[in-house]
Amino acid sequence: MNNSFVMVVLRGIDILAATWIWRDYDITISSLTGLELRKPAPRKWAVVLGWVLNHIQKNHCELAIASDRLRALTTMQMLESKSV
Repeated sequence: MNNSFVMVVLRGIDILAATWIWRDYDITISSLTGLELRKPAPRKWAVVLGWVLNHIQKNHCELAIASDRLRALTTMQMLESKSV
């Protein structure tokens, strides 16, 4: 995972935008798109956005899901290690 300052800021903006749109925080727009695309009949917005994202980077939405899962697992490990 790229944790450069610019990428962290961009990821934060992405998560903030997803929070405003879907009312679901701590997940990126790309992951939400990928999750919608996994459904048997995904909504049109996901098909269009997924097509664009997956053409910018091959398999982008699935990679985003994996990245968000890794970020969540890392957070859980940090929280568990800080437990008393």
